[in-house]
Amino acid sequence: MGLLAAVLAIALAAAVAVIVLRGRRAARELDALERELRETVPRSELSAALASRDAVMAAASTPILLFDTDGQVVRANPAAREAGPELAGPGTQPELAAAAARGAAGEPVRDVELTVYTPERRRFRARIRGFGSGSDAGAAVVLSDQSSEADYRDARRLFSAGVSHELRTPLQRILALVETLALPLDDEERSDLIAQARAEVDAMRQLIEDMILLVRLESHELPDKDEQTDVTTAVEACVARHTAAARTASMSLGTAVTRGLVAAVAPRLVDAVLDNLVENAIHHAGEGESIVVRARGLSGAVEIVVHDTGGRIPPEHLSRVFERFYRIEDARSGPGTGLGLAIVKHIAEEYGGRATADSTPGAGTNIRVVLPAPAAVRD
Repeated sequence: MGLLAAVLAIALAAAVAVIVLRGRRAARELDALERELRETVPRSELSAALASRDAVMAAASTPILLFDTDGQVVRANPAAREAGPELAGPGTQPELAAAAARGAAGEPVRDVELTVYTPERRRFRARIRGFGSGSDAGAAVVLSDQSSEADYRDARRLFSAGVSHELRTPLQRILALVETLALPLDDEERSDLIAQARAEVDAMRQLIEDMILLVRLESHELPDKDEQTDVTTAVEACVARHTAAARTASMSLGTAVTRGLVAAVAPRLVDAVLDNLVENAIHHAGEGESIVVRARGLSGAVEIVVHDTGGRIPPEHLSRVFERFYRIEDARSGPGTGLGLAIVKHIAEEYGGRATADSTPGAGTNIRVVLPAPAAVRD
C-alpha cells in the first residue's frame, strides 16, 4: 500500500499538465520513472492512477506548465498550449523561464505578471512553486488570466487622467476669461467674453453628461431593453438638428435611408449614436466636404453609416478611434469631448451590435454601427 500511495501522489502531482517533452534529459527521466512504476506496481493499479491523472489534466481549464531546472518547459496542459507559443512553445517568455528556473533551484519566487500577444493579447499572473530536489527538481507554474482586470485598471487610470485633463483645460480658460472681464472693456468686448465663457461651461457640461452616460453603459444601467426606435424618423430628426452646424462649416448634410427601419434600442440611445456620429463628421471632415447619413436593414439588424468625403483618418489610427479621449494629432485642438465615438461603441456593443470605422483618401470615411432589430432580439 505504501508503494501504491506513492504512485497516486506522483499521479496527482502530475495531473496539472499534458505531457509535452522538451529536452532529452527530461524525456529520459520520465521514461525511467514510468518503467520503474510498471515493473513494481500492478498494471491495473498503475493504469487507474494514470487514467485519473490524465482526466484531471485534460479537464483543467487553467494554463499550467512544468519547468526543469534549466527553465525549459517539459509539460504543458491544453489550456497552456492554447494560450500560445509565448507560454508553452520553445519561445517561452524569458522572464517566466528565469523565474521558473529559480523556483526549481529552491529559491523563493514572487508571482510574475506577463503579457502574450499570440494568438491574441492576454495578460497573466504566474504563480511559481518549486518541487523535488537534485535531478528530480522542477517548478510548477499556474497561470491566471488577468486580462479583464488589468485592462480595467489601465482604462480607469487613462480615464481618470483624461477627465482630469479635459476638465482642467476649460476651467483654465474660464478663469482667464473671468480675469479679463475685470479689465476696462466696452460692451461689445464684454459680451464676447461672456459668450466665450458660456461656451466653455457648455463644453464642460457636455463632457460630464458624456461621462455619466459611459458609466451607466458600463454598469448596464440602461433603459428598458424592450424599447424600440423608428430609425428612419430618428435619422431625419438628427439631420434637422445638425443642418445649421454643417452649413456653418461649409458642408452639405444629407440622408439615404430605407423607410420603416426599427431598432431594438431605446430612442434616447439611438439619438446619442446619431448625434455623436454626425458631430464627429462635422468636426473632422473638413471645410467643403459632404456628409451623408445612411441606414438600411440587414438580416435581424439595422445598419447606420455616417459617410463623409474627408478620408482623414490615417490607417494606424483606425483601430483606436473608439477609445475614450483618443484623438488624432490634427484633431486635438478641435471641439468635442473625445468621448463621442466611445459612447457609440459602448451603446452598440451593449445591445449586441458593433461599431467599425474605415477611411480612405479620395473615397472618404465611414463610421458604421449595427444595431439589433426587434425580431432578432425575440429570437
